[in-house]
Amino acid sequence: DMTYIVQRASGRVAVPWRNGMGMQYEIIADGPPPDGWSWRLSVAEISHDVPFSTFAGVSREFCVAIGNGVVLTIDGEPIRCDPGSITTFDGGATVRASIVDGPTSDVNLMVRHGSLPRHLSVHRSNERVNRVEALVAIVGGAGVRVDGEILELEVLDALLHLGQGEILITHGVVAVVR
Repeated sequence: DMTYIVQRASGRVAVPWRNGMGMQYEIIADGPPPDGWSWRLSVAEISHDVPFSTFAGVSREFCVAIGNGVVLTIDGEPIRCDPGSITTFDGGATVRASIVDGPTSDVNLMVRHGSLPRHLSVHRSNERVNRVEALVAIVGGAGVRVDGEILELEVLDALLHLGQGEILITHGVVAVVR
């Protein structure tokens, strides 16, 4: 049997960004803040145009979960990030976020260079995923089947510590770390 934790978004605590310019909600990390981890997953709230904190030596992956999108200007190059898309960049880059028609909540994966690679991927209804470290409902709620049980997730709710078993997305959209 798979053991897992359902983490509700409503129970997370807001923490300021490293640069103080925004708020984040940690989902999971394999060590303590600020720098005791090799990987961490969080939700960032972006309510206005703002620079990102720099994290040298860290790979970052960014996925818009709620809202109409963000333009990330990464070392001078603008990249449009639509809901459910994943944008990868170096944590040491100079990054500015500009919101597209209103605030967003965004799933943010950070992985230190030299540690075990982990990546975000987006999955939809009737897709199956396995070897999942964490799963987050994005772009609305989602349903997933784990060990024969259907779990209903509100947007930004997470499943953690899923291990080796297979998960079926019954409806909605999820972002997965594996």
